[in-house]
Amino acid sequence: MSNTTNGTTPFAPFLKFINDLNRNYTSIPYEEKMEMTVLQRAKLYNWSFELFFIGVVVFIFIVNKVGTSVNVSRADKMFNSVHAFLKDELKFARVGFTAQGSENRLYMDQHLHTWLTSFSTGRSCIEGINVHLHLFPRNNPLSMFLENVMGWYFPILAMDTDAEFCEIEIKPNGVFVGSENANVNSNSNEVLNNFKFISSIVNKAFMNQSRHDNYYLALTHTTEGDDLPNEYVYMSEMNQLNGFITSYCKKDALNNLLNQTVDLLEFISFTDLPADKPENTSVWNATKKIRCVIRTHVPTNEKELVLLNQLIGLVVEIYDNYTRTLVQKNETSFITNDMLKKANNMRTIELGKITKIAREAALEREKEEKKEAEKEKRRNLKKTGEQEKIDQKMKEKRERRQKNKQKVRM
Repeated sequence: MSNTTNGTTPFAPFLKFINDLNRNYTSIPYEEKMEMTVLQRAKLYNWSFELFFIGVVVFIFIVNKVGTSVNVSRADKMFNSVHAFLKDELKFARVGFTAQGSENRLYMDQHLHTWLTSFSTGRSCIEGINVHLHLFPRNNPLSMFLENVMGWYFPILAMDTDAEFCEIEIKPNGVFVGSENANVNSNSNEVLNNFKFISSIVNKAFMNQSRHDNYYLALTHTTEGDDLPNEYVYMSEMNQLNGFITSYCKKDALNNLLNQTVDLLEFISFTDLPADKPENTSVWNATKKIRCVIRTHVPTNEKELVLLNQLIGLVVEIYDNYTRTLVQKNETSFITNDMLKKANNMRTIELGKITKIAREAALEREKEEKKEAEKEKRRNLKKTGEQEKIDQKMKEKRERRQKNKQKVRM
């Protein structure tokens, strides 16, 4: 027989234990307590229960402060390093955010210093750089535990919250300015049409996960590169695009940087397609954007911070060289019209698949809604008694048909 049946609850032993802590105090008659001073009562009372919960509250407060302090320290360290590099080395005009009162902010934070973002702009060839940083919620260990449990049993709910990472998006603007007195080209949109392709270098250790997490990488082919370190592969939508990155930077410097960032870098990808697979045409058009994505672990020491800055500098150099080639037209572009045509055809085919799936899903929903409407109609008819009349008429109609068939046979 269960505890509930016996008139007790599962918490009964715990409640009894709590009550027993002050059994001696509660057994003292009320009149005797009234004769005691406050100090005497305090000495007789067992404060174990209250002290325990005060300790729990203090522990939670300390964990919250320490966890927040660790995240803020890591974020400040990384964003200070990146911002200094963007401002001093790459000469960006605007780095970070300007809050009310003209106070500059390194980054914007959300969810108690777990999602942090910074933005920089104001430079030739580059429209802007978004730096995204995700950190564990160290200020809330219980939340970390629950997220890990949810991610274990329901992987679809885990998403990116089960890992720390740094993701940098660098967007080109199709404008090349060689000097302060140079004229700005007016065909930036035409120039940007030459950036609609996917060409990536991916760390083999993260190849499968990167393909799973990013729609644009799921559309690529994997190729070993003789000119790459053994730890990396090319992932491009066609093999001809594998040489794009190495064509617009120094190969020796690239390989040296890749060798040093094996434990830091996950991938570098030049793309124009979204990270999440679109559900329909409108989402496809709304989420497309030309950019280069650099995904890394969170840098935790000075060496990794320097390497992260060098990765950013590498991508900016590639955009500089490629944009200059397209604007000045003084040398042959690595990206040919044939490559762009093939890339456009792939997008047309992929969009067709998405449209077909969306159309089939809409038809399926329409069928379900129609079926549900029929059920609701039948339920309403049953309530009014009309359904019985309809069923009776259908029954009589079937019987008449059966009799007519029998007469024909005779």
